[in-house]
Amino acid sequence: MIDILLATYNGEKFIDKQLKSLLTQELSDPEQKMRLLIRDDGSTDNTMSVINKRIDYYKRKREDQIDIKVLEDNVPTGSPAGNFMKLLAISNADYVMFSDQDDMWYRRKVDATYSLMKKKEAKYGKDVPILIHTDLSLMNEEGKKIADSFFDYQKLPKEDKLSTLLIQNTVTGCTMMLNRAAANLLKKAPVSEMVLLHDHYAAVLVAATGYVFLLDEALIRYRQHSGNVVGAHAADSREEYKNRFSLGRNKFLQDMDMSYRQAGYILKRYKDLIRKNHGEEYVTMMTQYSELIMAGKLEKIEFFQKYGVYKNGSIKKAVQMLWC
Repeated sequence: MIDILLATYNGEKFIDKQLKSLLTQELSDPEQKMRLLIRDDGSTDNTMSVINKRIDYYKRKREDQIDIKVLEDNVPTGSPAGNFMKLLAISNADYVMFSDQDDMWYRRKVDATYSLMKKKEAKYGKDVPILIHTDLSLMNEEGKKIADSFFDYQKLPKEDKLSTLLIQNTVTGCTMMLNRAAANLLKKAPVSEMVLLHDHYAAVLVAATGYVFLLDEALIRYRQHSGNVVGAHAADSREEYKNRFSLGRNKFLQDMDMSYRQAGYILKRYKDLIRKNHGEEYVTMMTQYSELIMAGKLEKIEFFQKYGVYKNGSIKKAVQMLWC
């Protein structure tokens, strides 16, 4: 079973198109099934009305239906991470995918991601935590394409090393699939420890205990609009330059402190498994990284140089070394 976890909140403007794209996913493996789990986090608009209308229409028109379950606990969490973790808590599927409310998935997204996951499990074993994520194409609020590849647009590294993921997340939550071993690990973590975003936490966790792999293909149209929790500018562009420096050094240091803290939470909770699967080197690196929250600038720079822990792109790296 593959569970798709759809978290919604005040998404009436785009949720119908996203639901269409989720409900028309195709799988080439006839033995595999999909299920859509939906949870709304207390919307005050017509999100749930749109969802229910689309589900009713789907059930009338489609014979080969996927199972759909709408959670109705009526207790808002107040955050995307909290909403997704509520969904994850009830999922017992072999594989789990995360869906935002305002994107559009290409029809082969589930199938292509699942295919790569099976290959990696065949190599490393199903008991090893594995995360597969994909590239994205970008569109604006009106649906006009901005870029064919998020990775090219942001000039992001395509090798998912722990040293890179610690300081800068390259795993977008709405593109990732976790196997059961990874999902079970993530379930153990409280939302309070996800001081950055849940996808960043998941990426570092799985890179530290198992393996993260990029499927280098854009399988989702990611919508950029004013309501995005995280936005994107072209790497090394004027907009990127303005964005980095307009936020200021204090915001940069706050984000870095949260990164150090998050690594410390993961290390404390999963240290034994990290050591078992990747050895003492990973434990040492994560320990030293988490301790940078109390370190001076020179000590931070020495660590960054020793382990090659840098933000990607010339502007981000320059800001890191100047403001750390």
